[in-house]
Amino acid sequence: MTAVHVLVPVKALGLAKTRLAHALEPSTRSDLVIAMLIDTLAAVVGLPETVATVVTSDPVATEVAFAHGAQVLPDPVHRGESDPLNAALGLAARRIRAESPGIDLVALQADLPALRSSELTTALTEARSFGTAIVVDHTGDGTSALFQCRPDRPLEPMFGIQSARRHIRSGARALTDPLDGLRLDVDTLDDLEAAVRLGIGDATSQVLDRIGFLLPERAPGVRR
Repeated sequence: MTAVHVLVPVKALGLAKTRLAHALEPSTRSDLVIAMLIDTLAAVVGLPETVATVVTSDPVATEVAFAHGAQVLPDPVHRGESDPLNAALGLAARRIRAESPGIDLVALQADLPALRSSELTTALTEARSFGTAIVVDHTGDGTSALFQCRPDRPLEPMFGIQSARRHIRSGARALTDPLDGLRLDVDTLDDLEAAVRLGIGDATSQVLDRIGFLLPERAPGVRR
């Protein structure tokens, strides 16, 4: 019996990680996004009674999701949607709840290369005691995971600028465990360095090894 359904949104690869554009070529950014997705899914699919679904319209992300044990829901949002990420997650969550009314829902960022399965287990246990909860990301502003463990409440994603504050105002509780890997979503080179220090998954490690992970603002050959 499935008790938890984890939704992982992935935007079109060509639009991903633009804050890394000054340091990485588009093809390398795409490779990195896919690698982080693989490592994120690896931490999810091994949990008991858990299903992962990637919400995306990107064909490469779709293929990767299927290959790594996840289901896929095509991004259902029409062009011109003012808030496509949250709209896509909300629609996907309603579809899943219609099929499985009592299931716990989790919306999880796809760029968590240092995530451990044990952190998800810890977060889910605490979230169930509150009903609705979030994991605030390492910046203190964003949200890396949103938990809806009340069957009578819909998932109400508010990802984006100051999402942590907005989720908390809507009634979500901020989880207090360290959860370092779960908090560390990667948007910048500093984030990537922090993830490497924390310990990244195999897929992300292979991409960084291939490119040498040379940071342009540091001396040539320096690697951290």
